[in-house]
Amino acid sequence: MTKRYMALETAAEDCRLYHYTQCSSMKGIVAGKCMYATDSSFLNDVNEIEYMLSVADNVIGYMLKPEWCQLLREQIHTTMQEMRKADYYIISFSTDPDSITLWSEFGNQTGYNIGFNAGELIKRIEKEREIFCHGYVIYDKEAQEELIKSLLFKRIPAKVGMDFDKIMDTRIREGQCKEFDDLCKRFRSIISIYALFFKQQEFEAEKEYRIVFRNCKKEELMFRERDGFLMPFIRVGHINQEPMPITSITVAPKNHVDLARKGAEQYLLHMGYKNPTVYLSKLKLRY
Repeated sequence: MTKRYMALETAAEDCRLYHYTQCSSMKGIVAGKCMYATDSSFLNDVNEIEYMLSVADNVIGYMLKPEWCQLLREQIHTTMQEMRKADYYIISFSTDPDSITLWSEFGNQTGYNIGFNAGELIKRIEKEREIFCHGYVIYDKEAQEELIKSLLFKRIPAKVGMDFDKIMDTRIREGQCKEFDDLCKRFRSIISIYALFFKQQEFEAEKEYRIVFRNCKKEELMFRERDGFLMPFIRVGHINQEPMPITSITVAPKNHVDLARKGAEQYLLHMGYKNPTVYLSKLKLRY
């Protein structure tokens, strides 16, 4: 039900997606024929949930009747509590093949980025695990607010079968309204997903694309160390599958030597990848 309301732009089949990572993780992806989806609450931008709710709050503030605002702001508070218990797991990519921002974020300008064919990657993942949703991250605040307005004032009321104004007036007048309860339930569910795809404009340079999974059963949960703490993740893929649809490997700026490229080429050949394409970053850094 929830995904039908989503208005996310998805990658074309021939699009290239790039996953920036450190050397050890690159080896794990190639050798293990898998990727690692991180618990959404451990993402780099720790304010993502609060940012999403601030966008929704701005939209609610456009309404003329204060009592309507109060009712819906209570729903936002409930959503925040629910999202902190969510079980969404994310693999992040970029459409930028050589980003100084991402080289800095993932390994201090060292490591690699792995290029994938988007269509083949999605098909490969779906053979083993259901993808909950995927799409480009949205950075434009006006576009974010328009999506929330359409959702709250048009799309959900149309599904519920009552105009938004009538839903709100009935709830205020009678103290209860099943259409209001239905609207709020759907609204909370959908903005909790949009929260994974709305980011502040300051992060726009990342050009991020996300693939989202659910892990309701919890038994597949694993942990790895990062920056001195344990971070939960789930494995997507397994070693018995065919190789990942890798189109290229790019060596980070600080590894800007032919040995780094040669080592990556030999590793890919050793792991069964034919004619691997390995690039050196075109970025020039001063040390």
